[in-house]
Amino acid sequence: MATTYIQVISLGLASLALVMGAYLLIIGKRPWRGGGERAEVAPRVRLLGLSYILVFGSAMVQVITQPTGVEAEALGGLMVLGGLIVIVVVYLEARAGRLASHEDRLDSRLRD
Repeated sequence: MATTYIQVISLGLASLALVMGAYLLIIGKRPWRGGGERAEVAPRVRLLGLSYILVFGSAMVQVITQPTGVEAEALGGLMVLGGLIVIVVVYLEARAGRLASHEDRLDSRLRD
């Protein structure tokens, strides 16, 4: 009985993450950022939405169908692909942050 509750809670949380991934992929805005964000959206935000869909969609399918063999390996591969996309997104976000801080330093030097 406890396993059933855990699976239902997991499905609920995964479905919330799946909706969030669809929001990021389709709309492309980051809801956790302030309202003063530019209108254009970086492609890494859409990649993050795709990774949410891959990881949490695969998790939902795995919880519901409980596959074995090749099907389970394929779902695991989709989860790994989603995780790899998250690593790429984090790298791109850090790189963009470094470039922005570098540009700010150059601007301040040019003003002086």
